[in-house]
Amino acid sequence: MSNIQEVVGKNIKLFRQTKGLTQERLAELVNVSTSYIGYLERGLRSPSLDLLARIGTALDVEPTVLLAGSSEETEPILKKLNALLIGKDPIPINFLYEVAVAYFESLK
Repeated sequence: MSNIQEVVGKNIKLFRQTKGLTQERLAELVNVSTSYIGYLERGLRSPSLDLLARIGTALDVEPTVLLAGSSEETEPILKKLNALLIGKDPIPINFLYEVAVAYFESLK
């Protein structure tokens, strides 16, 4: 089981990559060094609550999302999907949901 530093680090990296940001750009946005972002992403450091909030703002996610772990079975793809949809307009999200429901119904 991962510790909280690893969970936060993996989430920061996932959301950063999903947003198309480099470590350098994220570091600029939250006013820390690039190496510190690397330490966070590797689970070697823990961000302060203030920094976690700034990272959440820069990545357009609630800071609590960065703290959340998930089960090993669903971890990678669901987190990527969540990262892609966070901050988007509800209308296209609802459309994608309806398409997914229709697709899974067609598999029955």
